[in-house]
Amino acid sequence: MRCDERKSYGIFDHEHSFSSSRLAASQEEALPDKDGSGQQMGPKKGKKGSPRHRTGPPPPGPSSLFIFAEDNFIRKATKFIIEWPPFEYAVLLTIIANCVVLALEEHLPKGDKTVLAQKLELTESYFLCIFTIEAALKIVALGLVLHADSYLRNIWNMMDFFVVFTG
Repeated sequence: MRCDERKSYGIFDHEHSFSSSRLAASQEEALPDKDGSGQQMGPKKGKKGSPRHRTGPPPPGPSSLFIFAEDNFIRKATKFIIEWPPFEYAVLLTIIANCVVLALEEHLPKGDKTVLAQKLELTESYFLCIFTIEAALKIVALGLVLHADSYLRNIWNMMDFFVVFTG
C-alpha cells in the first residue's frame, strides 16, 4: 500500500503542477490587451513601471470646494480679485470704517439708543455683506481647508471667518 500511496501522491503532484501551469497560462490569455497591440495589462515590473514613475499628464491640482479646478475661469478671476491691490485696500478701509462705527456706538441704560446709534445700527448689515463677499471670494480662490495655502490654513482668515460666521 505504501508504494501505491507514493505513486498516487507522485501522480497527484505531477497532475497538480501541470494543471496549475495550465491555469496560469489560461489566465494570461484572458487578460485584456492594453490597447490592442498585444501587450497585456497588469502590474509593470521594476521601479520605472511603478505607479509613482509613470509618465503622462500630471494629476490635477487641488480643487476649490471640489468644484473649481486650478485652471477654472471663475477660480482664476477670484484669485485675481483677491490679489488686486485696490481690493485689499477696500477691505482694509471697510475694516477701519467698521471699527469707527463700533466706537461711535453709545450704550444707554435700559436698551435706549440715541438717533446716531440707531442710524449706525443700520450699517451693520452692509458691513456683514461686504465681509461675507470677501470671505466667499477667498474661499473660491484658495479653497476652504483641505490643501496647502487654503483659506482656513491662515490664522488671519480663521479669525475673519469666525467673525463673519458669528456676525
